[in-house]
Amino acid sequence: MIRLDRIASEMNAWLLAVAIGLGMLDLTVLVAKCLPALPPTPVAAEAPVDHAASPVAGPTVSAPPRS
Repeated sequence: MIRLDRIASEMNAWLLAVAIGLGMLDLTVLVAKCLPALPPTPVAAEAPVDHAASPVAGPTVSAPPRS
């Protein structure tokens, strides 16, 4: 433990932060690989869609009144 403390005290703080971040990334990938796969999402293009009849979503902008 004393040897590990001496090595950590000589290491640059930035390198220590990068090492901890990479360790967390490895742990995250390991946990993600251990979890079961998610069910497939339904395909949105199964039903035909008439794009000409559907309005565009979003706010409408009207022209200012003419005087």
